[in-house]
Amino acid sequence: MLSKGDSCELLAVAVSWLTDDPQPGIVLVELLDAYGRPHQLVGKSVYFGGELLPTSPYPCPTSIRCTIEDINDDLATVSTTDLLTDGPAHLPFVFEVLLDLLVPPNPQPPNASTSLAATVRLAE
Repeated sequence: MLSKGDSCELLAVAVSWLTDDPQPGIVLVELLDAYGRPHQLVGKSVYFGGELLPTSPYPCPTSIRCTIEDINDDLATVSTTDLLTDGPAHLPFVFEVLLDLLVPPNPQPPNASTSLAATVRLAE
């Protein structure tokens, strides 16, 4: 079970490959927060879970490395890792998300069954 302070993966959807430069390439990733608001992150493909390539079948499941800042019932406040930050101050992105969209860190790419909830929610 995940707890406050734990590292985790937030299930999300890689929407598209944007460019090959800079290497290894830039992708657009979307997630929904606990209130149904969409958020988009743009970053190097290696910052996200799974093997995202220019030839990947977009949209496809991925994940975002996060730290759990707080848990309140079925909601979690998470912040992105050092790789995904905003602006020159390098502040992490912070989201309130449904706890069931968080999984323990995994070096393997997320599979379709664990990412189905994220994919379905984005399609709604």
